[in-house]
Amino acid sequence: MEEEDKEELIVTSCSLADLLNCSSSILPNTEVKGQLSIPEYQRPYVWSEKQINTLLDDWLEYSKRDNPKPLFYLGSIILHNDNGRLNIIDGQQRITTALMFQLFKNDKIITNITHHNPESISNIKNNLPYLKAIKNRLIFDYSEQDILNSIDFTQINVTLVITNSEDLAYTFFETQNTGGVRLKGSDILKAHHLRAVPERKLVNYQARKWEASDNKKVEHIIQQLTKVRFWDNRHWLRFPFYRDSKGIKQSITDEFTLKTKSDGKDVSFHYSAVVKEGDRRSQMHQSDYKMLKQPLSDGANTLDYINDYIELYNLLFQSKSHHLIDDRFYDFREKLIIGNNGTIFLKELFEVSIISYVSRFGFYLIFEASLWLFRAIYSLRVSNARNVREDSVFKFVYDNQFIDNILEVFTTEELFLYLKKLRYNFDTSYLVKDDVEMNTVKTRFIKDVTDYFNIKDRTAKYYAENSQNKSYDNDLMTSINRMIDNGNK
Repeated sequence: MEEEDKEELIVTSCSLADLLNCSSSILPNTEVKGQLSIPEYQRPYVWSEKQINTLLDDWLEYSKRDNPKPLFYLGSIILHNDNGRLNIIDGQQRITTALMFQLFKNDKIITNITHHNPESISNIKNNLPYLKAIKNRLIFDYSEQDILNSIDFTQINVTLVITNSEDLAYTFFETQNTGGVRLKGSDILKAHHLRAVPERKLVNYQARKWEASDNKKVEHIIQQLTKVRFWDNRHWLRFPFYRDSKGIKQSITDEFTLKTKSDGKDVSFHYSAVVKEGDRRSQMHQSDYKMLKQPLSDGANTLDYINDYIELYNLLFQSKSHHLIDDRFYDFREKLIIGNNGTIFLKELFEVSIISYVSRFGFYLIFEASLWLFRAIYSLRVSNARNVREDSVFKFVYDNQFIDNILEVFTTEELFLYLKKLRYNFDTSYLVKDDVEMNTVKTRFIKDVTDYFNIKDRTAKYYAENSQNKSYDNDLMTSINRMIDNGNK
């Protein structure tokens, strides 16, 4: 390691008491007494009773050991030394919980750490009554002793990783695997790109904008965006199955940190058309939203891209109405897409497809697009013998170059023609038994479809008996055309 690199990194060991008191001993060879701080762009405090119990149980187990015994090890804490302000890069959950313990101890440690994130404040408030109950010995597992007061911060050891380089701090942060609530892919990419924003005012703006959205929803939306970028038949990448949480996290972080450029540029790409009238030409964006598969750069470029699609997801799948969106789309979404008889995998593919459509064409003819996309995507519900599996959805997208065809056509007419030409076989399994219609997900789905499209006198039993003449799909296509025509009159 070169000398200048040595100056950037300090790895040391100290007690939790020294850390919280910001003793000068935690910054060897300096006279600086640092001040612990939680950057605004950090993820919120999210620990709950489960993680608190785990920490208390570890302390109880430690307490039972015979003396002499080593210090209780709390793990590593990563700090960025910003001229004496020690920004907590990793360790906020443990440090905040320790400070909450302090409220119920006789020996107090005073710090100036403050929380500004509304979610952090809410979670802290939710945990305090539980800790009060522990203090009052009302929780059975901790009723035999005043466990909170028994915790001695001078007997708790932490490893400190302190660096003057914010880049180096986040390199450790992104590869850290500590206990408690593990970092999600969205947490890692947020931190990665916030540190690339040059102005502190813009960092705070981007952080507040990000934190205004529900964390679980943000994670879901980023997964959906990753699928779009993976499902490119020019260089297809397999998106991990839903049970592979580690693989999904790795895919997200690879796509939105390793593959983003560090060139400092903020360039966005949009679909546009040039209209010629006589000797005049005018250019117009076909969509206000950025191209989904465009290259991205570190910092605001990627954050704006993701935030735009968070906003779009809210408009499409959370809102009840919007002046730019056909009300019939919302009615259709509520009655068929949100229903319980389609499977979550088809619902997620429908979301990805509608987002792709709006990225390409905006909200123009969104209701018509949703109906034809529904016919194509939900054909898997009636063409599969049993429940629709995730791998069959992935195969459908790959075999039909489905997302590519949405994004790469030139006109809505071209897209609708492609969707209408898709063919599938109607599977009669799990529809009828002993000449009686069964109560299965498939039969209930068919009833949802016939009810919404007002297809009278048609049942799952009827379609099972007339599957050879494509009766189900013929009725569905006729009804879609009729519904579109009636709405356009």
